[in-house]
Amino acid sequence: MKKKTTIAYKWIGIGFLISLLSLFYVSCSTNTYMGRWMKWRASDINDHQKFPAFEFSQSETPFHFTHSVDTQIGQLLIEQGKRKVSLLHLIQISETTAFLIIRNDSILFEHYASGYTRESINTSFSTAKSITALLLGSAIGDGYITSEHDAVTKYLPELKQVSDLYDGLQINDLTDMRSGIQFKDHDLPWGDKPKAYYHPMLREKVMQLPIKYKPGEKFQYNSYNPILVGMILEKATGMPPAKYFEKSIWNKLGMEFSGSWSADSEVSMMTKMESGLNLRAIDFAKFGRLVLNNGKWNDEQIIPLGWIAKSTLIDPNHNVNEFGSEIYYENFWWLYSRDKLTPYIISAWGHLGQYLYIFPEKNVIIVRMGKDLGPIESWGRIFKNVVEKI
Repeated sequence: MKKKTTIAYKWIGIGFLISLLSLFYVSCSTNTYMGRWMKWRASDINDHQKFPAFEFSQSETPFHFTHSVDTQIGQLLIEQGKRKVSLLHLIQISETTAFLIIRNDSILFEHYASGYTRESINTSFSTAKSITALLLGSAIGDGYITSEHDAVTKYLPELKQVSDLYDGLQINDLTDMRSGIQFKDHDLPWGDKPKAYYHPMLREKVMQLPIKYKPGEKFQYNSYNPILVGMILEKATGMPPAKYFEKSIWNKLGMEFSGSWSADSEVSMMTKMESGLNLRAIDFAKFGRLVLNNGKWNDEQIIPLGWIAKSTLIDPNHNVNEFGSEIYYENFWWLYSRDKLTPYIISAWGHLGQYLYIFPEKNVIIVRMGKDLGPIESWGRIFKNVVEKI
């Protein structure tokens, strides 16, 4: 009898705990960080539906790449482990949503999968960091910001109250991921990875961060860095970064579809510079064309030529060995270099396999977007293999 009573109390206790947790879950608001962490959990390609956003209109005079589709490209055999499979097969098994290959302004291959079409919106995740770099270059060219070597405290002097080390922090330390700012890189609720993504008051959050390492010395991928760049742009231009982006870049690229850039919350409306650019794959390719043409779009120099040159100039000290001996990180871009001097690939990477790869020597742009990476050993290796074969 005593044993049955103990078991009954145990189940009552479990039921009570479950009820408490359920009540806590229901009461959580997605207007709070913990509410978002509890209810939204793992990020996905539909996150553009969760956040408020700055909306951009499609162009009245859209730019269209020429269609010169090569039907054989989908059948190219790609090494995958110990076997060779077709590119089309890799796309179909990997939750890819869009795959584009463009050479000399001509679309050689365009394929959509996983229920997506040409009209479907894809969110950028961290590929937005590279677009943020273009926006920073535009602000320097327009005279809003003097130089990437400016002290961050020139624009955000209140950071001096957080740590004296902020006096030595330059904008280029942010864009090279060498800020030294604290970033706990894990997905538990006290980690900085989910806070940088889900926090509804990003300005306030970023203004509380300590510096752990001397700026400029140690590489650590840190999603707070582009948010700080966004705050600098906001202070310098007097407008939300998304609005400045719309004016200085978006409206000039002949976008075929509308787009948006997510914000942290309706209350704050801080542009999510680290992740939230939402658009169609064909329009995302236009950023590749802009970089491929050294910041020039048709007859207009949108991004200063010098800024593109600086963004693709290899610093031997910026090799990121944990990603590969030929990979470097400069100005929010991933660069591949054979000779440690010049890049043969300029690339932007995003969570779940959002990629923009630019091959300057071949005049090729590849865009791959997806719901997940899929069972793929290395998308970068696949892109290189494809370019070699075409």
